[in-house]
Amino acid sequence: MDTAVNKMNRRQFIGSTGLSIGVALQFGSRSTEAQAAGTTTQQVNSWLNIGSDNSVSLTIGVTEMGQGTFSTLGQIMAEDLMVDYSRIQLRQGGPVYNVSPAPIGSAIVTAGSSSTRNNYWKLRDAAAIARETLVQAAMNALGDSTRANFTVSNGVITHSSGKKLSYGEVAAAAALLTPPASAPLVPDSQLKVIGQSLPRQDIPSKVDGSAQYGLDVRLPKMVYAVIRHCPTFGGTLVAVPATPSGALAVVPVQVSPGVGRGLDVAGNVNAVAVVGPTTWDAMQSARSLSLKWTLPTNAAALNSTQFFADAQALALSAPAYVAGASNPPGTLYTVETAGDADAALAQATPGSQLLDVSYRLPYAPHGCMEVLNCTVDYVPGVSCTVYAPTQVANSALALVVKLTGLSADKISFHTTLLGGGLGRKAEIDFIGQAVQVAMVVQRPVMLVWPREEDFSHDQYRPMGLVRARARIDATGQIVGWAYRNVSPSISGQRGRTLPATGDSQGYEGSNALPYVMGARRVEWVSHPSPIPVGYWRSVGASINTFAVESMIDELAWAAKLDPYQFRRNRITDTRWLAVLDAAATLGGWSSPTAAGTARGIAIGAAFNSIVAMVVEVSGSSATSFSIRRVSVAIDCYLPVNPGNIEAQITGGVVHGLNAALYGQQTFVNGAAQRRNFNTNPVIRPKQMPRVDVQIIPRPASTDRSQAMGGVGELGVPTLAPALANALYALTRQRLRSLPLFPTATMGD
Repeated sequence: MDTAVNKMNRRQFIGSTGLSIGVALQFGSRSTEAQAAGTTTQQVNSWLNIGSDNSVSLTIGVTEMGQGTFSTLGQIMAEDLMVDYSRIQLRQGGPVYNVSPAPIGSAIVTAGSSSTRNNYWKLRDAAAIARETLVQAAMNALGDSTRANFTVSNGVITHSSGKKLSYGEVAAAAALLTPPASAPLVPDSQLKVIGQSLPRQDIPSKVDGSAQYGLDVRLPKMVYAVIRHCPTFGGTLVAVPATPSGALAVVPVQVSPGVGRGLDVAGNVNAVAVVGPTTWDAMQSARSLSLKWTLPTNAAALNSTQFFADAQALALSAPAYVAGASNPPGTLYTVETAGDADAALAQATPGSQLLDVSYRLPYAPHGCMEVLNCTVDYVPGVSCTVYAPTQVANSALALVVKLTGLSADKISFHTTLLGGGLGRKAEIDFIGQAVQVAMVVQRPVMLVWPREEDFSHDQYRPMGLVRARARIDATGQIVGWAYRNVSPSISGQRGRTLPATGDSQGYEGSNALPYVMGARRVEWVSHPSPIPVGYWRSVGASINTFAVESMIDELAWAAKLDPYQFRRNRITDTRWLAVLDAAATLGGWSSPTAAGTARGIAIGAAFNSIVAMVVEVSGSSATSFSIRRVSVAIDCYLPVNPGNIEAQITGGVVHGLNAALYGQQTFVNGAAQRRNFNTNPVIRPKQMPRVDVQIIPRPASTDRSQAMGGVGELGVPTLAPALANALYALTRQRLRSLPLFPTATMGD
């Protein structure tokens, strides 16, 4: 496996290649000076290196973008490897090309709150097998084949005779052995590392400035390129302009194969990159260019008003999915049914009430603190070295192979730290652009998207319009429920054929709800808007949880019942009930509120985790209020690092607040109108509420068959409905459209 330095100057980048394609990062407590003082290192397998001084380095394939998963996975592996977590180094695993399944330690997709939940048991098994291989080497060395005569603690193997061998002493011999097919895991009752709030290993370098982000890469003779797209999606360049004075080149850039979305079709020249000696020079030259574009013929129809008008029409009527047919955008998909929802809604029994309402959510940008960037050093026919902040290194490597024509062994790919990902860096359009520019200038080049390009050429969280209808009887029981979400399809824009139920990213959070609802029908309609859409922190759950939990709250108030008790008396899942109760208790739901203060509650599930929130607000109106407190309960089944979970939930609350209060992108003639934070503000420190998080403990005995939950995105979906519900309790004004402050600016 590759080596990398432990301490890196912020303006240096050191990486080397070995058994995997690339490595960019290393975190840990061991210093390079100690390694240089005669320590030798033995590679035991694709992810484990052990030093003669008993130091341990683990290669982790996940991308670190602030969510702490890099350290969490190291924590998981340290448990069954039985090593001291504080002494290990964590290295960034590189991508592999066309290998399935990818080996442990190589790059994995970091998205969908999946890194821990999808790899927990796999990594524990791998660590246990490595431990037993090391023990076997010790057994061979001591000539004792009885496993019961050996114990392991902190990387030291002890024989019943008292003889001790460190991992470092047997690593070379272990590397020659055939590992066992399986090995016993540390019992739940004996876990020492999993379940502890251990410090993240990436934090010190972020504090002292040595952390290496994509924008920190510096290479000899490097130049800088700044992207400038056609303002209108789907526009193409008419002619390449002359190179401005002071610039080095103007490079036309195509939409790369496989990354076309909506109107931006693969092969279209939809941007230019201006190359200069510094980022500032390139940016000024890019702004000075006079560019001519051919716009799509339907540009005048590509506006936010029309998108919602189309959605409103489809919410009322849409052609149904037909098996084997083309089923173009605008098709209605039935997600789930139980009984005759239409008949239940139509049955106006004495004392019953029918609610028929709609909820609107806009396209939402990602707004990562680190703008898109990628550095490429291309030597024609010889090599290509790439440094990129990406959530999908394997896909990025495949694109580099396709664009350069080089074999994978001639490509070195380094995944840097990400200054936020949020799903946007699971796309690789910017990497393809950087490679194209490097192939023209044939010297190291860093491509950067200015903030205006980042906002105006995003792959947005889809807009959504939800029509929800429900009838409650005289006792407040829900007897009929019909729910239809109209939103663009992320999968459809990627050329995937949708199943009979449609795009799961469109309806997640609206189906399989454990509420007693009587007859129900859940539907999703693929909106035909061609604005590029993509994955965003919690994606469809952020749309549907807002609509579902707002509607549930409206039904509670219509029935004149307490919103918490209304939910509690209709939820059939015991885990949901435990989370709901925990949030209500944490948030003081049953305690009286002061004058001018109110609380709202919401619950939902995504990525196999359940989250409930109580939001407390104070103020005088729906436009003049403060958020005092957010109380969150989460059940992710098996919490690995409680402190990191709390941090992730708190960060999700901030993200959810930004989106609920201000986040949106609007369009006129196919051009994004909000191009920077001045029209897409974020909350100020003085607006930040107190956040309390309660984590449901893991069961005494864990079960592999029980789905483990994700955490990274779970702070977002329930925030908006809990806030809207609190504001209704405060003002009696029901807010069904987000964001709550659509005209806000940073100057407000």
